[in-house]
Amino acid sequence: MVKLCCIGAGYVGGPTMAVIALKCPSIRVVVVDISVPRINAWNSDQLPIYEPGLEDVVKQCRGRNLFFSTDVEKNVREADIVFVSVNTPTKTQGLGAGKAADLTYWESAARMIADVSESDKIVVEKSTVPVKTAEAIEKILTHNSKGAIYSDID
Repeated sequence: MVKLCCIGAGYVGGPTMAVIALKCPSIRVVVVDISVPRINAWNSDQLPIYEPGLEDVVKQCRGRNLFFSTDVEKNVREADIVFVSVNTPTKTQGLGAGKAADLTYWESAARMIADVSESDKIVVEKSTVPVKTAEAIEKILTHNSKGAIYSDID
């Protein structure tokens, strides 16, 4: 069974992974987040966000092939495919303050993926990020990885 992990249980990660779990029942999907209240909400009947039809999709898949967890490193380590759907707020200081995206969370996620991975991974950018972010993330993965990094960024 293919194992997919999504870092970030917000407005992008949660619904996207719920639909993947629904449409691809042979894929194990784990959505991870460091926020215990957010993961607890995804595991309850009171989802942390509203999208029409989302509650039914989550109820159909949760516990079958859709799971929500705060154990980020374990699930990233075990995954074949890692989606990164973390927050990209606007920078509040420095160059681009008030206008540019703050990629701190993305950079942290990339370093953690490189650090905990013991096997090949496909890493998918699933956040609202500026052009050329994939190239910057590739550099972080390459310089922090224990093994070879192969990429196809065009």
